[in-house]
Amino acid sequence: MTKVRILDRKQIHYGEISIRRDDFFLNGKTISKVIVEHSPSVGLIPLIDDDKILLVKQYRHAAGKTLLEIPAGKIERKETKKQAAHRELIEETGYDGKISLLTSWYLAPGYDTELMYVFIANNLKKIHNVVGYDDDENIELKIVNINEAIKMCVMGKINDCKTIAALYLYYFQSILKAKTIPF
Repeated sequence: MTKVRILDRKQIHYGEISIRRDDFFLNGKTISKVIVEHSPSVGLIPLIDDDKILLVKQYRHAAGKTLLEIPAGKIERKETKKQAAHRELIEETGYDGKISLLTSWYLAPGYDTELMYVFIANNLKKIHNVVGYDDDENIELKIVNINEAIKMCVMGKINDCKTIAALYLYYFQSILKAKTIPF
């Protein structure tokens, strides 16, 4: 692998989400890339029982439609990833529970720095009925059987990439643990 040498880094916009332009030397060429700087985030797979999960249905303005997703959000300043996971779970579902890290991944590494930590949440307990604290959240909760959720992904009814990846990973991990392949 060729070493990358940063030649210049220029801040284009600074805010909640920042944008910079990096010039770097790679494979004998000077490359310029615009990078979105985004804080790390968390996503959760809330398990109602062994075969049911809690998803959130909400309007996403950038997509121009309502999507079915796992609860997720950014990690706030001075907040650990685990604290953020509990906060997002409570804010978006009204539930809290035991959480354990499943994985982490970059959401769009070609242009964005956002690293998402994905947690499994189980032993859920209802904390309150209010969901969607942020101004742009209009959340409806949906309890879905995991097999049905996987079918919804395959059929394009769930089309949010973090949700699809998280559900597939959880589903196939559970199959491997059970040592039975359903197909």
